[in-house]
Amino acid sequence: MYTPSLADRISGSAPLRRRQATARALAHLLGRVDMRGLDNVPATGPVILAVNHRDFLDGPLLFGFVHRPVSFLVKTEAFTRLWTPMLEGTGQIPVVRHRPDVAAVRLSLRLLQGGGVIGVFPEGSRGDGLVKTARPGVGYLALRTGAKVVPVACHGTDRLVHRSSVRRPAVLITFGTALDLGRVPDGWRVSRQAVLTATERVRTVLADLVAETTLPAELGLAA
Repeated sequence: MYTPSLADRISGSAPLRRRQATARALAHLLGRVDMRGLDNVPATGPVILAVNHRDFLDGPLLFGFVHRPVSFLVKTEAFTRLWTPMLEGTGQIPVVRHRPDVAAVRLSLRLLQGGGVIGVFPEGSRGDGLVKTARPGVGYLALRTGAKVVPVACHGTDRLVHRSSVRRPAVLITFGTALDLGRVPDGWRVSRQAVLTATERVRTVLADLVAETTLPAELGLAA
């Protein structure tokens, strides 16, 4: 089974591109997918996609449509016998929830320091996707590496599988303007207050983006 190397996750590879193409094709079969602001994802350099979490398909959709390889932090519970080949074969990062996961943080830092892209769900778990709270990991990773943070608002992804009719549901994914939260110099300690401040900025911008793009009648997302 193909498992992408660190270099593959950063720069891409033929197997990863094939997997991304497959993800896009499946997405179009399941729904009417509208991606807006995709060009807001920087073409080079370290990037963190900060995504509101509505459904388990949020990550796979972004993996398929973003023009760079994306390694999402995915809860370890998702790495079942059925899903592990797909998750490992696309370079996703298992993370233990509810406690610091040193291995996941170290791998995320290596990817970002190499100029790669990771995806995080600041809320920590699926829910209403309104981003009322955020965990501090996104702030820490941004400050430690200087990665740009791109807020991403997902709408309608929860209806791709749990649909009310045979008609393909509409899905809107909006990429906001990249945030530059700065970078703490190597050798310096990243203070807790700095992490909390950076995280709250990401949360606020992402929550605003989610609210701004919740326009069901105009976007054709009405049930």
